[in-house]
Amino acid sequence: MNRHYLATAVLAVSTLGFSACTNHEALTDQPTDNNVTVVTPQDNNSVHHPKWSYEGNTGPEYWGDVEGASACKIGKQQSPINIKEVTASSTAAPVINYAQSANIRIHDNGHTVVYTPTTEDNAIMVENERYVLKQFHYHTPSEHQIGSQSYPGEIHFVHANSEGNLAVVGIMLQIGEANDVLRVLLNGTELTTQNDDEYTANGVDLSALAPVMPTFYHYDGSLTTPPCSEQVQWFVSKKPLTLASDQFAIMSDLYEGNNRPIQPQGARKVEQLNH
Repeated sequence: MNRHYLATAVLAVSTLGFSACTNHEALTDQPTDNNVTVVTPQDNNSVHHPKWSYEGNTGPEYWGDVEGASACKIGKQQSPINIKEVTASSTAAPVINYAQSANIRIHDNGHTVVYTPTTEDNAIMVENERYVLKQFHYHTPSEHQIGSQSYPGEIHFVHANSEGNLAVVGIMLQIGEANDVLRVLLNGTELTTQNDDEYTANGVDLSALAPVMPTFYHYDGSLTTPPCSEQVQWFVSKKPLTLASDQFAIMSDLYEGNNRPIQPQGARKVEQLNH
């Protein structure tokens, strides 16, 4: 994996341990940060040297050899997949309830940048069951493919219900209009990597990152990083999220090529869920 750090050390891995085309639009003027600020960093003195990576003898081919990650090698419902054929479903799409003002901790875990809400106010409803947003992070290029095509990037919003079952929303990234919310988060990302520490962005409108009346592709899969645990519900949004080319450059300069290769779909069906 080609990783170009703005700082030399790597932060500790998140305690969660989760890492779940169309034509380009014209670029627009850069937005402001809407008075959202990045606050004082928290102390974080631990340094982690990952046992797995995206290339070489610790790359995806060898993830199954990592302790506790045998599912990466022998699992039958692994993610990501190439979404090519979908089945219409009467099941309703998840309802996304994200806050308009959330505080988000930002840190680099050595494989991606992780954004963690400080409260449990952000959630999705899956068939009348609440799944709380635990964290979100990104991959460049996208991990899933739609119709055998990749997007420049993909954000994974990782949720869990009261029993610890996981539901991950995947949203593709497409170069186009600048995104105000991502601008705020990426400002914090730059500070985090420059200072090798964790920062918190205040008052972030997470609801602006959620697709409006989305269509989702739903299937049963796994985490896309070790331990590759299965029984994860995936909801991949049909509609991508746009960001400006300079915004995407910040993400890809830090992590480019942190995407797991496509996994066999096997007998699994992909359902299309609409509102």
